[in-house]
Amino acid sequence: MAESKINLVLIGDDQLTLEKQLSILSYSSDIKSKVICSQTLLDPISKHTQDENSIVIINLTANGLRELQVLNEVDGKKAAIIVVGDQKNVELLSQAIRAGVKDFIDDWDYEDNLDGVFCNIKKNITHIHTSKVKRLNALINAKGGSGASFIASNVAYVLSKDTHSKVALIDLDMQFGSIGLNFDKEPKYTIMEALSAIEDLDAISLEAYMSKYNENLSLLLPSPSDILLPGEINVPNLKKLLELLQINYNHIVVDLPRLIDPVASMIMEQADQITLVLQQSLAQFRDGRRLIQILNKDLDIPLDRVAIVVNRYDPKNSLRIEDLKNIVNHDKIYVIANDYERAASTSNLGVPLCESSADAKIAHDLKVLAQKLGNIEFEDRKNSLFNRFKSVFSH
Repeated sequence: MAESKINLVLIGDDQLTLEKQLSILSYSSDIKSKVICSQTLLDPISKHTQDENSIVIINLTANGLRELQVLNEVDGKKAAIIVVGDQKNVELLSQAIRAGVKDFIDDWDYEDNLDGVFCNIKKNITHIHTSKVKRLNALINAKGGSGASFIASNVAYVLSKDTHSKVALIDLDMQFGSIGLNFDKEPKYTIMEALSAIEDLDAISLEAYMSKYNENLSLLLPSPSDILLPGEINVPNLKKLLELLQINYNHIVVDLPRLIDPVASMIMEQADQITLVLQQSLAQFRDGRRLIQILNKDLDIPLDRVAIVVNRYDPKNSLRIEDLKNIVNHDKIYVIANDYERAASTSNLGVPLCESSADAKIAHDLKVLAQKLGNIEFEDRKNSLFNRFKSVFSH
């Protein structure tokens, strides 16, 4: 899904200052810039602050209080607004807060702060856009026991905690599914029960079949006791279930069994990204190559929708990433650090590793992977304009 361009609008009464500000901002082809130099800012302020895809930088003039009052009176403001002016003027700060300004930068040191503030706001706008995207990720082992369920669990957890997105994690291994163990959850209602009732379900009633882990993460699990044979899942019903899930959830993460059948084929054809999980051995590398060939040649899935994750990666292993690239003829590869004891311990406890050991190297690798697979940028948290206003009073 293509993202909308972000409009950058600089407004002020001094052309040289505006051009200097434009030159220090870090922006790329996804930004469309415009400079407006005028002795009266009232009309440009009213005109350019109603587009949700815009970042507007207003350089206050000697008539700054009136300019902020006009900004406060604009109906339907949607742009992210940065004000450059006298930060020590409490009256200006107060009016800026009432006007919904994102940040107030002192005009004496904007060269040090403007670019950082701009980049953070741009990242947040990008995050809001991407969090609206419905995205389906499928993960599958290239060889049994490579860790796809562990990785799927942590990717789903990270997406649920570090974005504003709703995430559904689906375990489609009907015989040996372990997703529930990773979260210490047993389903009240199973995925097969949801499929059996699909004709009577809507997006609201479907929630009764989900096992909630946190505010944003819900699991759809197989029965821990019943055995289901391949071919017993009704593929059209599963497709309807996915469509219902996409109404409620921004991200759907599917843990697939190592089996190419009509169920897996349908999921992979629907998926935005298919991730093959393997470990550092020649047998696993060769199985990865075979699976990529099946996806690309037999299922007609473009290679740019396929990624490889090397789990338990050891840089001292004689098989390197370059070897894997040569063997599988594919270069979209991510690595997860080898921390077997920590991973096993968290799985035994029924807690995602990224929750219990958030500062570990393996957790960092999993977070980077979640960011890539989710096609999102995590939001930077920074002091609000309100906190800055309080600091002025404290001094």
